[in-house]
Amino acid sequence: MDITRWANLATGLAGALAAWAANSQALLIDGLFSLVGYVSAVYAMRISKRAHLGPDRDRPFGYAPEEALYATFRSLALIGLVVFGVALASMGISDYLWTGDVEEVRLVPVAIYSGGVAITCFWLAYIHYGAWVATGRRSDMLQLEIKASIYDGLITLLAGLALLSTPLLTKTSLAPLAPVMDSVVVLLICGGAMLEYLRMFRQGVTQLAGASASASDQHALECLVRPIVQARGGHLVDIAAVRFGRTLDTVMYYRPDHAVTAAEVDGLTNEIEAAVRETLGPAQVLIVVSGKSRSRE
Repeated sequence: MDITRWANLATGLAGALAAWAANSQALLIDGLFSLVGYVSAVYAMRISKRAHLGPDRDRPFGYAPEEALYATFRSLALIGLVVFGVALASMGISDYLWTGDVEEVRLVPVAIYSGGVAITCFWLAYIHYGAWVATGRRSDMLQLEIKASIYDGLITLLAGLALLSTPLLTKTSLAPLAPVMDSVVVLLICGGAMLEYLRMFRQGVTQLAGASASASDQHALECLVRPIVQARGGHLVDIAAVRFGRTLDTVMYYRPDHAVTAAEVDGLTNEIEAAVRETLGPAQVLIVVSGKSRSRE
C-alpha cells in the first residue's frame, strides 16, 4: 500500500503539471482521479491493518464493516469528481459554441504523460494482484484497487490516443469535433466511469445496510454447516449472513436434540467457524440455540 500511495500521488501531481503544460482538461481530470487514489490509499492502509481484528470494547462486532465504508466513500468521492468533470467539459463546449474561441491543446506533454501514467497504473495493478493472492484472494479492498488501477491505466491511454488523434479528425467527417476534442474526451471518460462507480457505491451501501450475503455464500454456508450440526445431534433452523468486505458475519439458529452445555455450543461454534474460514475466508460465527428462525414467523 505504501507503493500505491506514493505512485498515486506522483501520477496525480504529474497530471496537474501535464494539464498545465498541455492546456488540457482531460489530463487535469485524469490527474485528479489519481489524487483521489492517493487519499484512498492512505485510508486503505489504516483499514487493512485492523479489518481482520475481532470484536473488542470499542467495536463489539469487529472492524470488518470499515472495508465496506471505505469502498462506499471512495466511490462517492469519484462520483463527485465525475460530476465536476462533466460540468467543466460542458462549459468548455458551450463557450466554443457561443464565442467560437478554443485554446489549443499541446500534444507533446499529452504523449509523455499518457504513456508514463498508463505504464505506472498497469504496474500498480500487478502489485495489487500479488498482494491479493498473498492474502488468500479474499480482500474486496484489494480487488477494488486492482480494477481501479487497470481502469485508470486504460482511461489514461485511451484519452491520450484520442487527443493525439485530434489533428487527423480535420480531414474526416468528425472535423466539427476537433476544436472541442479535449472536452469530448472528458465527457467520454466521465460517462464510462460513472457506471462503474455507481455499481461500487451501490455494493458498498448494500453491505452497510446489512443486506444478506450473496446466494452463492448462503448456499456454501448451508452445505458446510448442515452436516456438522447433524453430526452433533441437532437441526439447522436458519442462517443469517452478511458480508462486510472480506469478512462473512454469520448467525446460525441451532435446535439441539438434547440438552447442551455452554462448552458444547462453544465447541460447535469453533468447528463451524474453522470450516467457514477455510472455505469462504475470514468469518465470525455466532450460534443461537433456538427453535425459531430470524423471520419471526
